[in-house]
Amino acid sequence: MDTTLKNIRNRQLDAALQALRESTPSVPPRDGWLRTIRNALGMTATQLARRLGTTRQAVSDLERREVLGTVTLGALKRAAEALDCDVVYALVPRTNLRVMRERQAQRQAERQMAPIAHSMGLEAQYVPPEEHRQQVAERADELLRSWSRRLWDDAE
Repeated sequence: MDTTLKNIRNRQLDAALQALRESTPSVPPRDGWLRTIRNALGMTATQLARRLGTTRQAVSDLERREVLGTVTLGALKRAAEALDCDVVYALVPRTNLRVMRERQAQRQAERQMAPIAHSMGLEAQYVPPEEHRQQVAERADELLRSWSRRLWDDAE
């Protein structure tokens, strides 16, 4: 995909994600969403079990697994449907995608340039700090512009 289109796509995604960052509750109810909604509707676990075609014990187990964070999305979606609810699922970056990529490009550029600076130092050809910063900035910019997959490599 053309890098211009990738940048446009990321800006659009960032706009959608920003709305989610601002509206997403940070903490689910203590008893979990399933039990909280079920109780708010005045529905018993047995009544929900009938809607799901399962047992009251299975509903209790499902609610417990939600609180523990071990419920599957499929099970949560089936229960939500039985409660006439939707499951809203998203990965919401803590900051925007551009900033995340810029930070990673800076780290990766520093990682890539460090052996070169070390080697030059061993040969008594030290690069002045300002020149080293400029080289790192140029490498980071190159990683960003090229949309290099190496941006996310952990080691060189």
